[in-house]
Amino acid sequence: MINRMGIVALLSITRLLAGPVGPGGPVVRMLSLQDCINMALTNSTAVLKGNNDVALAGTQVLAAYGQYLPNAQAAGGVNYDLGNNFYASTGPYLAYQARSAYNYQLTSNLNIFTGYYNYSNFKAAKLNRQVAGLTLDRAKQEIELDITQSYLQVILDRKIVDLDSNNLLVSERREQQLTMQVEVGRTARTDLYQQQAQTSSDQLLLINSRSKMQDDRVLLLQKLRIDSTDYYDIEDMPIDDEADAVRYGSLAPLLQEGLNDRVDLRSAELNVQASDWNIKKFRSGYLPVVSVSGGLFNNGAAYNALTVNGVNEMPSSQTPVYTQLYKYTYGMVGVNATWNIFDRFVTKSNVAAARIYADNARIDRDDTRIGIVANIRIAHNDYKNAVQQMETVGKGLIAAQEAYDAVDARYRQGATDFITESNSQQVLLQAQQNKIQASVNMMLQKKALDFFTGTITP
Repeated sequence: MINRMGIVALLSITRLLAGPVGPGGPVVRMLSLQDCINMALTNSTAVLKGNNDVALAGTQVLAAYGQYLPNAQAAGGVNYDLGNNFYASTGPYLAYQARSAYNYQLTSNLNIFTGYYNYSNFKAAKLNRQVAGLTLDRAKQEIELDITQSYLQVILDRKIVDLDSNNLLVSERREQQLTMQVEVGRTARTDLYQQQAQTSSDQLLLINSRSKMQDDRVLLLQKLRIDSTDYYDIEDMPIDDEADAVRYGSLAPLLQEGLNDRVDLRSAELNVQASDWNIKKFRSGYLPVVSVSGGLFNNGAAYNALTVNGVNEMPSSQTPVYTQLYKYTYGMVGVNATWNIFDRFVTKSNVAAARIYADNARIDRDDTRIGIVANIRIAHNDYKNAVQQMETVGKGLIAAQEAYDAVDARYRQGATDFITESNSQQVLLQAQQNKIQASVNMMLQKKALDFFTGTITP
């Protein structure tokens, strides 16, 4: 059975898993755009793996640097010999021995010349570490753009919901007015039926827009790796729909900015350099390798039994093993040189493969440069379209609002029919939606240009 303390502990854990709770229910944390970006940069799988790639590249640099240093190895052993040995050259005689033998050694090796292998490997490793860092930076920029798009989509959905709510309210008020007018015989019942149908259509529109807003909100929180969606909501934010023509109006400076600042292009350039160093690294197989080595060696032994032709030959005294291991030390220093005259085409194959990888790296670099130019051109064209859309929808909204005000005033005076009133209301709603969509799109297109020019900063 679970005692009282266990129940209290279980309830506490449940509250922690459910999230913070206030006096009126769950405490909802409001997330700004920057909050969402920061959470995505912390929790994103791409960033987590990118950090691991940078750390891995750093260990490879350390390993390549270590090849310039001498190594050190220590070894030791204990052997016990037991058995008979037959000697015919000086005997013949049969010797039985039981002996404990001890040895140890300390050796070191230093590469003096490796055919430039170590140097080339170290240079390539440092470049690969820079590539990993730049790749991580680009992944963060992609995350910021993605989160910004999703965040602005939620903001757009929320504003659409507000417009649909206001539109439904107008229809409901008109329906109430028509109901009273029908009761007193001032309006035909068909107008009321048409308005009821219009009110139902407006309700459906609001239901769908609210559903879309909720779905887009869940998708945004999913990208943040948040599953407790009841405890988070999205802050509202002002929409920056100014054209900023000084910054984004001219294409040529944007192209130059992209070619100068895009980290993925710098990464591709460094990858080409690393590939060239790999060619030099493998070409070192054609050259000799020179190293210097040295070591300290020692051994000692103690007889437990020694019999020759059945006669006990154990010495009356033996030098202690620890003394032997101290006195009998000897050293060795040498210079070694090896040169593969024929290595079964291993070096040749490695060099050929490295040249192919280098050629592919150049192709990738050129594709990256071409892609940058193309993406900036497309984004700039989308930006110009967004500017034109802002001008068009602005004029359309003013005209739709004036038309609705005029028609509504005439409708209230009985100078026009219900169909004209309803149509002007729908035109105004569409114009309002077009305006807010164009405003959000304007802000997003500027952010996209920052992304494609490489100036977006998480």
